[in-house]
Amino acid sequence: MLQSIRSGAKSTGFRVIIFLIILSFAGFGLEQVLFGNAGTSVAEVNGTEISPQELQAAINAQKRQLIQIFGDDIDPALLEDDRIRPGALEELIERTVLLQAATDNAMVASDRAVGQIVASVEAFKVDGVFSPDQYKVVLANAGFTPERFRREQLQQIILSQLQEGVLGSDFITQTELAAAAKATAEERDVRYLIVPDSVLSAGLEVSEEAMRQVYEAEPARWTSEAGVIAEYIELSRDDFLQPVDVDLLEEQFAAVRDEYTVAEQTLIAHILLIRGDDETQAAYGKRVKDVAARLAAGEDFAALAAQWSDDVGSAPMGGELGFTDGTVFPEPMELAVAELDTGGVSGPVVTDAGTHFIRVIERVAGETPDYEGLKAELAQSMQEADAEQTLLVVVDELRELSFNAGDLQQPADALALSVRRSETVFLSGGEGVFAEAAAREALFSGEVYDAGNNSDIVELSRNRFVVVRVAEKQPSKLLPFDSVASTIRDELEARAQVAARLALLESVRSRLADGERLEEVANAEGYEWRVELATRRAGSLLPAEVLNLAFSMELGTVPALDKVDLVNGDLALVELARIEPGKLQNLSSSEQAAMTTQLARLQGQLSMLEYRSALRASAAIVTR
Repeated sequence: MLQSIRSGAKSTGFRVIIFLIILSFAGFGLEQVLFGNAGTSVAEVNGTEISPQELQAAINAQKRQLIQIFGDDIDPALLEDDRIRPGALEELIERTVLLQAATDNAMVASDRAVGQIVASVEAFKVDGVFSPDQYKVVLANAGFTPERFRREQLQQIILSQLQEGVLGSDFITQTELAAAAKATAEERDVRYLIVPDSVLSAGLEVSEEAMRQVYEAEPARWTSEAGVIAEYIELSRDDFLQPVDVDLLEEQFAAVRDEYTVAEQTLIAHILLIRGDDETQAAYGKRVKDVAARLAAGEDFAALAAQWSDDVGSAPMGGELGFTDGTVFPEPMELAVAELDTGGVSGPVVTDAGTHFIRVIERVAGETPDYEGLKAELAQSMQEADAEQTLLVVVDELRELSFNAGDLQQPADALALSVRRSETVFLSGGEGVFAEAAAREALFSGEVYDAGNNSDIVELSRNRFVVVRVAEKQPSKLLPFDSVASTIRDELEARAQVAARLALLESVRSRLADGERLEEVANAEGYEWRVELATRRAGSLLPAEVLNLAFSMELGTVPALDKVDLVNGDLALVELARIEPGKLQNLSSSEQAAMTTQLARLQGQLSMLEYRSALRASAAIVTR
């Protein structure tokens, strides 16, 4: 079972789950947990220090998120600590301020609430059941320890209470509701006609003479970007993969065999009774006897655990603790487990934690690693580790040799490497290694492009390194007319379309001013036309483009007319004839309730922003 978890943790889907879990932990846009300080602080908030370890943990958390988002293609520059540090520190400072405010307001969270959160996270489950092993694997991959995760959840609950308190403190007045209704329930009379794109495009032909005039008048627009044919040496880990010596492979297997050996695993559950601070020994003893009697009577163990167990982490899962190999739990518990058959339930077992009743759910035979089964995995791991070491050594040698060389062939010959030649590379784009901006920027830098030197070693994505040099410059030049004619034609046609639409709008405005109605113009020209009276922003049947335009238009002494392009390329001429301000009494009770809820939510969000700003402004913050 542990082997299957280990294998599953390497899958892409599992990594996505981990990333989603990390996001789900983030509160108020923050994602890092505060833990004990050590060493010189990097900041102090109202006397509370933020340690370098906390800041580095926040930086590492952001790095993991970036890697999950971009994968192996991530630009290494995005993972530089100096780039991430300012934002991570700001998040830690703000979280500290908020936690202090929550503490000042006596906000607390219980361990039981944390247990419910743990039990509800799907990524912690195997076959729909919470698995302690899976729980530990997921947290480890996300950079958390169980204790850090528990503290994170306690703090997150407290922060949520703070936010809910601020949001719940706002209220909406009748004046605010009336003002909102004035805009929300506003009614407008709208008419519009539709001119097909085919009508507007008819007769809009662009001559070659007009195209040549544009070509000759604006030569800078049709001049190509300067390009470079580059020489480069590329190094990657895969270049240095070598077969693994069989004797070394066997030694490695012997060294790691214990890591893959799985002893017999026993899945257990327990009911833990802890004596309360205010509980007498007699009362505690009665609780223990009551649970023992109910178990002896054959009552369901999981149901009793959910009702009576003081272990908030396992109680929601029927007391399930996960698997043990005989070394996981305190000795008295392990001795009791060893004596039980599958399905058996122990009597009271006392440990430092309290009194346990233990049930054996399942026993799984141990696993012994097979050399043949692990050989390929071990060989690949050893190959990659050796290749990475060799790569870094060769990179350092190449850095030294290329810095002093007049070309790339000398260091390539010295290190038995190959010099490659690129296709044309532009500062704006390239292929292969030059698809990455870092390689192009090095190629077009002053030291390389102008001075003709070899570049420094450039680190690329996927653990690759490259050094580049200009082999041939390709200066910018005026592109042939034929190669840009289609671009010029498209541009001139677009200009003609805009002019035709504007001319049509002015023509219809003139006809309306002469006394024609919009529907008369539409009927005369054979255009489709429509009308919607007393339409509102919400629930309107108008096309989205027409609706947005109609509610942005202003109404004077005469109806207003404007144009908008529809999504299918047709043109709509929109007439606004009347505006009636909205009234609260015209809204139904459900509409009023929805508007009140929306306003309260918006007001609460604004209040939270103001509250956070006020806390930050009044805090004594020192950064170092």
